[in-house]
Amino acid sequence: MRKLILVGASVLLLTNVVVLAGVSYNRSGEPLVSIELTERELPVWQSYNSADENSGTALSLKWQVFNPDENLEYLSNTYITPSWLDDEKLTALGFDMDILKADIEKYQYRTWHHSVEALVVLEYQGDSYQRMLTVAENRMEILQKRAANFPDDKREQNKLSNFKKQLSRLKTSQSRLYAIDAGLDENALFQKYADKNRYLFVKAEIGLRWNKKDIEGRIRQLYVKQVHVPLPFSNMLSRISAGERYGAYNTTVVTPRYRVQLNIGQRLEPWVASVVATESADSSLK
Repeated sequence: MRKLILVGASVLLLTNVVVLAGVSYNRSGEPLVSIELTERELPVWQSYNSADENSGTALSLKWQVFNPDENLEYLSNTYITPSWLDDEKLTALGFDMDILKADIEKYQYRTWHHSVEALVVLEYQGDSYQRMLTVAENRMEILQKRAANFPDDKREQNKLSNFKKQLSRLKTSQSRLYAIDAGLDENALFQKYADKNRYLFVKAEIGLRWNKKDIEGRIRQLYVKQVHVPLPFSNMLSRISAGERYGAYNTTVVTPRYRVQLNIGQRLEPWVASVVATESADSSLK
C-alpha cells in the first residue's frame, strides 16, 4: 500500500514538473504576441468571488468570420466559410481537392472525417471588422427604406428593430477579432503578420463541408477557448462581471469594462499579463 502511495506521489510530482517546465518554456523570452484586448473579445466565462486562485475564473476567446452578404440576418457568425478559405488555401492545408471533387458520392457525406490542425490568424480591429461595419450599415439602409415603404408591415418593422440591436452590439460589445488567414508554416505566418499588437495566432481545426455539389472549408474550432485568469486579476474581473454579463444572445449592449494585455508564448499558449478597469467599470472598483 505504501509503495502504491509513493508511486502515485512520484507520478503526480513528475506531472507537475513537466507542466511547470512547459509553462516556463512558453513564457521564456519575448512573447510572440502581446496584444491589448477588451471585454468584447475576452468576456468572463466563469467567475467566483473567492480568494483562492483555483476559483476557476477564465476568459472566453470570442472571434468572428467576415460575412460579405448584404442580405445577411446575423452579424455574429463563426460557422460560415471565409472567402479566403478557398480551394487554393485548402490544398495548401493538405486537402486533395481533386480527389474529393472527383467522387462526390463517396465523399459528400464523409467530409466530417477530413480535417487538419492549422494555425489561424485573428486580426484585431482591422480591415475585416471595418468591412463588416460597412456591410451592416448598408443592410440597415435597406431595412430602413423597406420599413418606411411598409409602415404597417409588422414583419418589416421587427426586422428593422432586431437589426438595429445587432448593429449596436457590433459597434459596442461584439468581438473585433476576425479570422483572416490560416496555414501550416508557423514562421511564414509570423513573418507575414509581424505586428504583435494586431494579430493573434491560435491553433485550430479546419475541416470540410458540402454545399450542394461544392466543397467548402470551415474553421470548426479554435483549440484555445478559454484563458485562465490568475490572482489578483481574477478578483477584479469577478467584481466587474457581477452585474451584466456578455453573451452571444445578450440583447443588452454592454460597454467594455476592462482591458486585458494578452501574451502568446513559445508554445502558442496564451496568458494574462495585466487587467485594467475602464471608466465604465462598476463604481465598486473605485
